[in-house]
Amino acid sequence: MDTENATVRVPCTECGGELRNHEVLRVFSTHWSDGENFEQGGTHFQICRCKGCEHIRFREESWSTMERDPETGEYDPTITVYPEVARSERKAIEIFELPKSVSRIYSETVVAFNAGAPILAGAGLRAIVEAICIDQKVSGRNLQERIDDLVAKGMLAKPQAELLHEERYIGNAALHEILPPSTEELDDGLAIVEGLLSTIFVLPRHAARIRAKREGKK
Repeated sequence: MDTENATVRVPCTECGGELRNHEVLRVFSTHWSDGENFEQGGTHFQICRCKGCEHIRFREESWSTMERDPETGEYDPTITVYPEVARSERKAIEIFELPKSVSRIYSETVVAFNAGAPILAGAGLRAIVEAICIDQKVSGRNLQERIDDLVAKGMLAKPQAELLHEERYIGNAALHEILPPSTEELDDGLAIVEGLLSTIFVLPRHAARIRAKREGKK
């Protein structure tokens, strides 16, 4: 897109971080060619203005015949926007009632998620499950069997264990296949983990405190 007054879709932090229509105010384009390999490409440097809040951004769109889709024949440009869109910060739950090993892995996973590192965050989800199983001293030759042992020992209901298995699948794909989970998958995964951390570590302590107070009044 190298035409002035054209419209492009650009993430806008002033409008909530979602894609918004931006008017291209100015364009400067470069072009290169490799005669020996019959390849060519270029970059369009664009000054863009949001049609909603009128905030100005700089958009860089680079293309190359080496990045042509073999099926469609279309170019797959690399697009960078400045300033970069700030990622939404996911707030971690309170961790003071969690075991230190579990709280550290959970906190680092949230940091990876907020930093836009999906593979590390996906691996972190699996590591949290591993840490839970180690802390609870469950048995099993692999993580799947250890999760099932949590159910056998009454620490989790079967539906909750099935949620942990989903965490395991996300982590396996991230670690073994180097497949980055989507932001939605990670967000859902963290919500599942946070609920289970509460079930296993937080709620029992709250119940114990309530029970102690009740028995102390007798």
